[in-house]
Amino acid sequence: MKFKCKNVLVYGLGDSGRAVIKILREKQAFVSFFDDNIKYWDYVGFEREPQNKNYDLVIISPGIKCLDNPLLQVFKEKKIPVISELDFAYLLSKGKIIAITGTNGKTTVSMLTHKMLKTAGYDAFLCGNIGLPFSSICEKTTKESVVVCEVSNFQLETSIYFRPNVACILNIKPDHLDRHGSFEEYKKVKGKIANQMKKHDVLILNLDDEEAKKMVLHKKYQYFSKFPIKKGVYVSKGYVHINRKPVLSLQDINLKGEKNLENVLASVSICSHFNIFPKDFSLAVSTFSPASHRIEFVGQKNGVTYIDDSKATNVASTVACVEAFKDESIVLLMGGLGKEIDYSELFSLGYKLKEVVCFGKDRDSIQNCADKFGYKTSSHEKFEQAVCYSKTVAEKGDYVLLSPACASFDEFSGYAERGEKFKNLVLESVDEKN
Repeated sequence: MKFKCKNVLVYGLGDSGRAVIKILREKQAFVSFFDDNIKYWDYVGFEREPQNKNYDLVIISPGIKCLDNPLLQVFKEKKIPVISELDFAYLLSKGKIIAITGTNGKTTVSMLTHKMLKTAGYDAFLCGNIGLPFSSICEKTTKESVVVCEVSNFQLETSIYFRPNVACILNIKPDHLDRHGSFEEYKKVKGKIANQMKKHDVLILNLDDEEAKKMVLHKKYQYFSKFPIKKGVYVSKGYVHINRKPVLSLQDINLKGEKNLENVLASVSICSHFNIFPKDFSLAVSTFSPASHRIEFVGQKNGVTYIDDSKATNVASTVACVEAFKDESIVLLMGGLGKEIDYSELFSLGYKLKEVVCFGKDRDSIQNCADKFGYKTSSHEKFEQAVCYSKTVAEKGDYVLLSPACASFDEFSGYAERGEKFKNLVLESVDEKN
């Protein structure tokens, strides 16, 4: 696709949008941009009335909501081509592309897959929803490169060209229903990861996830499972196997919880389509550190252990965190900006929760649901109040888990800021820190 002298509108001024603008200017396109946030109106190049203009192309950032968007409807009526930032970067990239999506675990699997490839000597890039836009690295790639791209439903929503050589769907749980309108629509968007795949490309699916295992959207697919299967990646007799060949000892895996075992299996499945030896798997997994704010040890005080899982912005992710500590006495911090999801998915499982400490905008919904299942609860308007309260009720041997099951935008700019606030409140006086 040629961009020189083309009239292009970039819709959305987050990190992805700015990365696209930089490339377009270098390619001598006529670039203007728009964002629903009016704070950008004074920027040079901001288009105040894009609905009244014509463009050769519109490129949308992931944060732009597409459902019932009047501006996108105008572009559609004018037959103006609209593509995603993911499409744009794909069209400019070289080498192979690995795409990883799912409701939970995307970041961990993307990071671990990238580490496995780097350990084996590949020229690998890590980008996408993990924080570094695909557009910021696409022109650095060569034919020998492998791009590991964490892909969200927001990125897939408007994608029409993006084609991974290896795609992985980790799991599918209700999430972002406030954006997509229904679970069926959410699943449909996730499935777009396989839309452009060719016959030699591979789709990897989690056989242990009820929804993911059904998403056989490509002829060439491979399953992974925590249990023995005839073909694919699985666990048996203390080892991870690829098609009956043991390649990784479970003793090399330091990540805690069943969901993290699934994450390792997914990464091994992806990398089984590259030239990686068992020693590379072992070294990569044994030295791997997960992302910040994902089941991250913060510290201990008076025998109480504090865990930062601020990245858990949906119920399924919180279930994974609680599952990892199911044998402990848990004080669970939940709350923030809800996504119209049923919290009974967690509370109906009967985990040993000493108290559910609810906070933020959706605190009443969480508390009402927890109360129905007989859990002790408390409610706090502000996050800091909830954290300070949890420190007073937790006793020696307890685990205080910040695993909110909600977005953070009622009080914070994102889950990372919320997690850092939690750490600061906890680390005011702890006995040991990681």
